Amino acid sequence: MKRFVSMLLLLTLLMPLPALAAKKIPTLPKELTLTAGQFELFDQAFTGVWESSDPAVAGAEPDVHEKKNVRIIGFQAGEATLTLTGTKSSKSAQVHVTVLPDETAGSEVPALIENFRQIALREWTELGGKKISKELRDNKYNKWWGYAVGWCGAFASYCLESAGVPLDSEDSINKLKPLENGDPHGVRAAGVPKLDTGYTNLGRVTKIPRPGYLVIYGSVKDSYGYKHVGVVVDVEDRGDGVYRLTTVEGNMGSTVKSFCYLYDSRNMTHENLSAVPAQEQTDPNVQYTPHQDTWYVTEFCMTWY
Repeated sequence: MKRFVSMLLLLTLLMPLPALAAKKIPTLPKELTLTAGQFELFDQAFTGVWESSDPAVAGAEPDVHEKKNVRIIGFQAGEATLTLTGTKSSKSAQVHVTVLPDETAGSEVPALIENFRQIALREWTELGGKKISKELRDNKYNKWWGYAVGWCGAFASYCLESAGVPLDSEDSINKLKPLENGDPHGVRAAGVPKLDTGYTNLGRVTKIPRPGYLVIYGSVKDSYGYKHVGVVVDVEDRGDGVYRLTTVEGNMGSTVKSFCYLYDSRNMTHENLSAVPAQEQTDPNVQYTPHQDTWYVTEFCMTWY
């Protein structure tokens, strides 16, 4: 009976939230204003291929839940026209996108978030690659959460709470509203879809990484955009929308691991991860290649801005 209840709890954590799926998606606008890194979801009404007059400014990608929906993304300040051309019809649509600069881009990492970053790094170094069980008695992250889960989200939430970052509870995520400022704030949840829903409702999801953000991964293999979550501990802007990321992630091979890879924020094909150059692979304890060939970055959860 206990095993059955545990399985039901795990399935609840992994399934996309019905409230998110039932949310009414607006139709394509003719004009759209975004801030750099911001994206919005729309119902594109018909199947087609998107092209951007300036891919450095704005682009479009299929939604991870429903392919007829599209995410329109702003990358950097400027203007671009996105054109949708039907693949099974002569239909077409255009959206003129104005992208405003992110005025917080140069902000210093807050002390609470720096503490969060250091705690995640400490958990990784102290564990030293040792494998830990999913069982409560042998896994402090599950023990902290209260029951056994796929504990990547529990690890991230544990580190946030340990750092003193204010967190909204898992029970409140469907009622959350955008906050007034970018002060450190997060969501206490173990399930990756629930983390996405909470940060989305807070107005804190982006395609542009910063230290102390959470990174959410999807997989092309199973068409699931919320497969895993990690902690971004370092970001280096390589230009042209490419970033070198260093992460610390729980529940990878039954332990905590650190990854370092290149992320292309402007890649609209869900092939936005690649290995860093060989000469940069200097730490034997870090994995310098992406997790799997089928994984991609879905988005980042903004714990601050």
